[in-house]
This record gives sequence, structure tokens and C-alpha cells, in this order.
Amino acid sequence: MKPKNTLDQTLTKNAALSYEEQLKVKENLFIDKIKPSIERFSIFKSPPEGYRTRIEFGLRKFNKALGYSMVQEGKKVQITELPICHPKINELMKKIILYLNQDLDFSNKLFQIEFQVSQLGESMISLIYHRYLEKEWEEKATKLSSLVESSIIGRSHKQCIIKGLNYVTEEYSTNELTYNLRLYEQCFSQTNPLICNDMLNWVEKNVLTDGDLIELHCGLGTFTILFSKIFRKVLATENSRPSIKGLEKNLILNKSNNVSFARLSGHETLDALKGTREYRRLSHIDLHNFDLSTIFLDPPRSGLDEETLRSVKEFPQIVYISCGFESLLKDLEYLKKSHRICQTALFDQFPYTEHIESGVILRKY
Repeated sequence: MKPKNTLDQTLTKNAALSYEEQLKVKENLFIDKIKPSIERFSIFKSPPEGYRTRIEFGLRKFNKALGYSMVQEGKKVQITELPICHPKINELMKKIILYLNQDLDFSNKLFQIEFQVSQLGESMISLIYHRYLEKEWEEKATKLSSLVESSIIGRSHKQCIIKGLNYVTEEYSTNELTYNLRLYEQCFSQTNPLICNDMLNWVEKNVLTDGDLIELHCGLGTFTILFSKIFRKVLATENSRPSIKGLEKNLILNKSNNVSFARLSGHETLDALKGTREYRRLSHIDLHNFDLSTIFLDPPRSGLDEETLRSVKEFPQIVYISCGFESLLKDLEYLKKSHRICQTALFDQFPYTEHIESGVILRKY
């Protein structure tokens, strides 16, 4: 994961290159390192602007006025707008910073702001403070929420005050399916929903749906909902308490009744499947009722450790979404001993950066 409040490192480095030129650099690297079968390789472009629906800023004074800050090349720089962000975020940025500079009591000891919007037009602004939020703050936050037509969430030590909703509703679409997902505050969600649609559609098109599927690190259910519609049964696990609570609500919202879920880490889930350890958090699920033919992996940028790799290689089909290209290459070297690569994809999730989001589907020899 990138450090918080940090500008992507190549925004200025590759400023002379057009979007198409930068994407070609990534495509050439992908082909050179993975050497995919061209007829089984897909590349998905992002809009060059307005694609990002979530962003986090620091807050500090620039020339005696409050401004948004991010870190660029080790220095805090002022941000007045970000073309990579959704137009609604840029609109809210202007309104909020104007209000904060007019009401210094409200902005007192405010040090961080996060904006999140959805393609359906909903928005949520989280304000994080180094002070206790009094009743007066609540009254002003209510008015501000109405003024900017956005949910306002105030956070401080052991405080969370919500004016409006603590989520935005996003709509995801594939060729066969459209569904809504509530993206809750403080839970991971995709920042480029159009590319997320491409990832979902690519998986739907290329995965074999015989048997049941297990998903590690399922989050709020972005892929889980899709899997619930195309697989007989789904076992989904996630270690984050807020995310697993959000997942439960999203499953109800989408009437996905064939999903069993539990709060477990990836290691704990695989241990339970091997029978090496029992977990009370799995007591409501009979693992013997699953015919698990497919595992879906979307690990952190560091990839998979050796123990996890040894476990996942037992599955007939592996669907691997990776945000860490170097770790993916390492993991594929191991998995190619037991599986063949059937489909590959490059998703330009983070334009103007060196980050490569990849998709690989592997099946046992």
C-alpha cells in the first residue's frame, strides 16, 4: 500500500509522457516479464482524468490560510485540485476548504480529511481531529452536511459522529450483472470503479464455475457478490471487523444467500480447511459441505508467503488479482510448477504511476 497523504511518485516523473505512452510502458513490462499468450492477454485502460473516487489529504497552513497537503518527494505541498479525482471531489474540496477558513473554531486541530464519492452521485467526507468534538461541532457539522449535500463524519479519540450516512453506495456492472455495494467509511474499497468493472467482467467471462469458491480477504464483498451469482456456494473470509460487518449488510442488500462468511485471516482460513486447527468463529459453518474447486486471491502488495502458496496450489483453479507486480512474478514462479496460466490481464488501476494491477487465472495441469 502507498503511504497515506502521498502523491503517486511518478506524477511528476513521467509528466512529459502522455497517458497512452505511460500505459505502453506498463504493457511492455507485463509482456516481457510474464510472457502471456497474446490471445489470452487483455489490457484495460482507465480514463486519463476523473477516475479516482477516494482521496485523503493532510491539512496545514500555506501563506496563513488552511490548505490541503500531500507529500511529494519528501516535502509537503499544497493541493488545490486533482484532475485524477472525480469532478465531485474537486467540487467538494473547494467548498470545504472555504468553510474551514471561515470557521476557525470548526477547523481547530483538524489534521486530516478524506473524500469519497460514488458513480451514483453520493459523497462522504471524514474529518479527523486532535480534540474532543463538542455539541457545537455537531450542530455545525449538520449545517455543513446540508450546505455541501454530503455526509459528514467527525472522528477523534474514541469518537465517531455521523451526520448523514457512514457509507456511499457504488454501482458495479459486468456484461451479465449490475449490483450495488455500500462502501463503508474506514473500510477498503476500490478507488477506480470503472477499472473495477473491468476486473469483475474479466473474471466473470474467464473463470470456470464448476464447484464452489473460497475467497480470502473478501473485504466489503466487491467480488463476493459477483461470485454468489455465478458459483453454487461461496466461502468468504476477512480479518477486518468493520469490513466483515459491511459484508454482511451487502450480502443482505444483494440477496446473496449462498455465501458463508467468517472473520478470519487468510492463514486461519487455510489452517481450518486443512483441519490443523478449529476456530469458534467458524462453528456456524460446516466446511465439509463445500466442494471447493476455485480459490480467489487479492492479497496485499507483498503477495503470498510460502505457507499460503503451498496451500493454494492444491486448488484446481486459482484466480489471482495482484496490486504488487514484483510479488506476483515471485508467486507465479512457484505456482507454475503445478498450474498453467490460462488467462492474464493488465488493469490500469493507477494511471500516471508505476503500479501495475494484474489478473491471472491458473488451472492445474
